[in-house]
Parts: sequence; structure tokens; C-alpha cells
Amino acid sequence: MSGRPVVVGPSDSALLAAIRASHSVVAASARVGIPRDRAVYRLARLARAFGGPVVAGRRGGAGRGGSALTPLGERIVGGAFDGLEVGAGRPPVRPPEGNRLAGRYATGPPPTVDVGGGLRLRVAFGAADGERVALRLDPEAVVVARVRFPASARNVLPGRVERVRRGPDGVSVLVRTGPLRLRIAVTEEPIRELGLAPGARVWLYVKATALRRVGGPAPPTRGSPRP
Repeated sequence: MSGRPVVVGPSDSALLAAIRASHSVVAASARVGIPRDRAVYRLARLARAFGGPVVAGRRGGAGRGGSALTPLGERIVGGAFDGLEVGAGRPPVRPPEGNRLAGRYATGPPPTVDVGGGLRLRVAFGAADGERVALRLDPEAVVVARVRFPASARNVLPGRVERVRRGPDGVSVLVRTGPLRLRIAVTEEPIRELGLAPGARVWLYVKATALRRVGGPAPPTRGSPRP
């Protein structure tokens, strides 16, 4: 296991659940709205973090092969590690706050949270109509692309890169979308391939289930993380 912390976020659980249902990494990546290469990277990242594979291939035959979750993968889908940060030689601890957002809940359908500036985010939790709610969005749960493409993500947001930050916790991109400034966790590879430099126009893909309600006082509606 590497010394770099790894967060098991909702997108990891969603990917594994899709693999369990479809028995295919390709079909699962399409279902959760991320490229196949990104899905393979996430699976390898989890395997390195926990010291064993989370998905295993099955040979052909009556079932024509495919992919299946290992017992470790099943534990992750079951929420055993949900929202925990795991590092080498250290017990699990809570992850950093990530993106903190706030707004007014509307029951819909579909349910949304108005974060200001004309931006409404689709969510998957319940609340009272008109209630002010605080949200958390894991930087790992956001997919960034330079073009818009069909995806299952309910929130597809245009944005512009403001800053690329490299630090001991990895690489992140700060993107302005409407009234929000969102931090997105990336690797060096998409930085190069997508040309994610300040000023670049991008599209952000956020699953409704990735926007989690959190307790405590709601932050300002802008919800921007500290750069």
C-alpha cells in the first residue's frame, strides 16, 4: 500500500456496483458516465490502497466471461469503507472536507438544490421544500472533460479552469462554474492530455448521488473551497 492517502468516494462505490450488475468494466464505466480508462485507473488505485484486487476477471464458457467483484470489492459496495481515507500504516480517518456547497432544496420532481446564480443541482436525497441545506462534493467524484458527451450524470456543468494546484495530497484543478468554484482531483495524465491550464473551458459531470447532505451550519451559497 502506498503512503499517499486514498479516498473511497461515492463514485468508486457506484462503479463497483455497476460492475456487479453488468459483469463488465466497459458497460459499468458507461453506466456511471466515465471513460473506461478512468474506471481502470480507479480499480487499480483501490487495489493498491487495500493490497488486493477489487475486481476479478472470469473466463469464457456458458457465461462468456466478464468481470466480478472480489470479497473486498463487495465490502466496499456494502459501505464498509465509504467516505474513509486510507493511508499506509495508519488507521482510517475522515477525509478532508472537499467542496462545501449550500442552497435551497426543492422537492421537484426531480429534487434539486438552488445554489444561486441560476444554478440548480440535481440531488438524490430528501428534505423539506424550501429548506436550506449544506452539501459536500468529493473532489474525486467529479469527471472533467473538454467536450460534452452523453453521460448518465444528472449534472453537466460548463466551467473554466482557474488554477491547477500540485501539493502533497496530489493534483487538483479549481474550476469556476456559475456561482461555484469546485476543486476536482485529477492525475498528471489528464492535465497533459486535456490541456487543463488556467483559462481552459471544460465540462464537469456530477452524479446526483455524489452530492451528499451534511450536518452543521450551511456555508455561504458560493460554496467555494479555499484555493
